[in-house]
Amino acid sequence: MIDVTAAADTTRSRRRTWMTGGVLFVASALLGLGMVTVSGLPFSISQLLFHAGAVVFAIGLGRGGSVTGRRPLGTGAIIALAVWSLVVAPVAWMLVNSAAPTDVGDLSTAAMVGTADEVVSLVLAIIAAVRIGRIAMVPRPWNWAPLWALGAIVFAQLIPNLIAAAGSISDQTLLDALFAVISLISASAVAFLGVVALVLALRPAPGETVVFASQR
Repeated sequence: MIDVTAAADTTRSRRRTWMTGGVLFVASALLGLGMVTVSGLPFSISQLLFHAGAVVFAIGLGRGGSVTGRRPLGTGAIIALAVWSLVVAPVAWMLVNSAAPTDVGDLSTAAMVGTADEVVSLVLAIIAAVRIGRIAMVPRPWNWAPLWALGAIVFAQLIPNLIAAAGSISDQTLLDALFAVISLISASAVAFLGVVALVLALRPAPGETVVFASQR
């Protein structure tokens, strides 16, 4: 017996998930360029939308929509990254910024906290991107799109360090332009993921996947 209901449900779940997550990512990218913040919160609306979209992709609007197949490692890494970025990371940020500039001990602690924050976020993001790629719930080659986008964002974040190694920049105009480029690269990477998701959601399915069930 051929049961097409499960296949149809999976297709609908994927399209709902990719459409919702894609819209959230594109909105996050657009607002990220404007640096829109929420009053009283140590993070931006862009961050809220991005992590909301990431959780939607991880859990799926229906089991068939999950880009991780709801497998524990990939799904857990995405949810942990969202929680870390929206709950733990702001605390680390406040500790870093409250350090007394003349206190060597405070500065050392702040530096360790800041480094730990970046390392944890990067490790969770890498785990999530690699698992999405390996599980391949997203059509190839787009299953590796999260890893491509992560590479672009990491490169953007390394630009200041590369420039600092080459020599400091004293011109404020150049500094402003540098950080504008960094924001543009990061936003473009997120927008790329959103557009890919929207295109996949709107693209006609190449064929129905059928599920064979034995009759007893």
